[in-house]
Amino acid sequence: MRRWGMTMRKLNRPGGQTSFLAAAILAAVLSGCNSESNDSESSSLSSADEGSVQVVLTDADDAFLTYQVNITGLTLVREDGTEVDVLPATTEVDFVQYQELSELFTVASVPAGRYDSVRVGLDYSGADIVIQDGEGTAYDASVVDGDGNAVTSLDVELTLGDDQELNVRRGGLHGLTLDLDLAASNEILSYTPAVVEVEPFLMVVAAQDEEREHRARGLLQSVDTDASTVTVDVRPMRKREGEFGTQTITLTDETEYTIDGEELTGSDGLTQLATLEADTALIAYGVLDSDEGTFTAQQLIAGSSVPWSGDDVAKGIVTARSGNVLTIQAAVLERDTKEADFTESLTVTLADTTRVTAWHLDDTDIADISVGQRISVAGTYDSETGDVDVSEGSVRLKLSQVSGQVVNTSPLELDLAAVGNRTVDLFDFAGTGESNDDDADPDAYTIQTASLSLSNLELDDWVSVRGYPTEYGVANGDFSAISVNEISWTTTAASFVAHWLLDDTDGVTIDSDALTVDTSRATVRLRLRGVSREVSNLATVSRIEAAEQGRYAIHMAGEQDAEGSAIYSDFSEFLTALAEAQTGDEPVGHLTARGELDPETETLTASMLVVRFGDVQAPDDEVIDDRESGNPSSRHSRESGQGGSHSSGGHR
Repeated sequence: MRRWGMTMRKLNRPGGQTSFLAAAILAAVLSGCNSESNDSESSSLSSADEGSVQVVLTDADDAFLTYQVNITGLTLVREDGTEVDVLPATTEVDFVQYQELSELFTVASVPAGRYDSVRVGLDYSGADIVIQDGEGTAYDASVVDGDGNAVTSLDVELTLGDDQELNVRRGGLHGLTLDLDLAASNEILSYTPAVVEVEPFLMVVAAQDEEREHRARGLLQSVDTDASTVTVDVRPMRKREGEFGTQTITLTDETEYTIDGEELTGSDGLTQLATLEADTALIAYGVLDSDEGTFTAQQLIAGSSVPWSGDDVAKGIVTARSGNVLTIQAAVLERDTKEADFTESLTVTLADTTRVTAWHLDDTDIADISVGQRISVAGTYDSETGDVDVSEGSVRLKLSQVSGQVVNTSPLELDLAAVGNRTVDLFDFAGTGESNDDDADPDAYTIQTASLSLSNLELDDWVSVRGYPTEYGVANGDFSAISVNEISWTTTAASFVAHWLLDDTDGVTIDSDALTVDTSRATVRLRLRGVSREVSNLATVSRIEAAEQGRYAIHMAGEQDAEGSAIYSDFSEFLTALAEAQTGDEPVGHLTARGELDPETETLTASMLVVRFGDVQAPDDEVIDDRESGNPSSRHSRESGQGGSHSSGGHR
């Protein structure tokens, strides 16, 4: 039986329950260099007795605009009791920044041997957590446990089963994914005041997601032009110092480079990269191979093109443009002072001297920055005006994503629902065309598709499009597509959350090889990313079956030992354990699942399922209204307002 236990250690916090982080995925790949060594004296081991650990951060839930906490430790525990902390320094992480990619967090050496548990230290005392409702209004949230007590510091410990131990040996390679899922672990209790209950659950999968884009940030150490590789000292997030290990990155003829503002490809880029001095800042985007741990770069940015020293950096989506002034809502501001703030809205001032770069685009300038564009800017922030001046700075255009319903197939036009994870109602498209009549129309948003095949699309289909908004102030279509993907219940994973009142004991029942779900007395959230809430709420889940491969978990709220949580890869074993748990005193309070939904049979085929028993609080009417209609009865925006920002360490 594949079963894992989880232990929770409570630190510096009143109350009787323990809470966890609900935020992201930590993926570790262990490369062993010695066989069957279980020497408990780890300090005496030479480098020949050690393996390497690559740790990657990823994932988040779109109900959160920022979820920033401190990771204070990441410890691997060998079966003989040896503990190896692979995190060299406390690191502030905003997990919402990893919805679309995974970040190389650290590469550390560990003694060879069998590791049977992992412990993650978390600090919520200065957490910055911002949620949004169905209208896209942002709320600065406080975090409580199941008793309503504030959450500060805690440790989360995962004990691995016998068949899932990490056996670090010579030539061995092992993948470990720790999934702390936001949807499964957080309950938004209210918007006014904004309160989130945290009862996180830790899921483990012995693999990496090779489908996701990965990012490695750090300082260049050496370039091998013969082997087409570059070695970097890893510096994740905004870290300027600390021993986070080294990573060798493979470069190919297809790798695209931006070096000191110059766009290059293939051998030209590699040659230019080799001229840079050691400790030059570098960012690589690419694929991390799960079997060999090889990082292959598709895009590499280096030199002055990387915001590193002396610059304030802002990241977000352009919601409006007037002349050379951009407006960004729900932006993350990273000050040169190393502080990271979430801000409801800020402006960016451009000039003809602003350097503009983008992947897949040549000869870019400020005219290429239009409404709906996802950007990262580097310049000087004025805290009094809320403006970032990039006259002598730079703007990096990132791949943007829009989603909506097809209203015309030739040319492709969408009734736009969202830009990124933000509702289209937040965007002002004035000025995007040559005249008012040519401005982008969100009800008939025109997609330039070039040679992309659209033969499978029909009217009223939902699609997700990746690419770039077209040039500002020019009537040549609204968005240039790199990819167009159909969104449907059978092609896109749905997210389902149900929350029952404690006096309801019949919410989840076992029916042969499946679960029957009664949500008549539950608050429910059913989402298909890219589809409006009004549409996704028309579907219902009444039955949950197992996918061909998946992870299925049971969690007892507030339990602090390894028996309080269990994860199964065999669905029949999960059902057996669930039946036993239902004979106890606590009813099911919460269920989260992800998978494909058949709306005709109301059956969700789940690749991930968490059933939680025990004391959980009920959301207030405002949150229930928001879930059911996407239109809460009352809303209050953040106090910071236009141009304001909130420090991650500020008082709530």
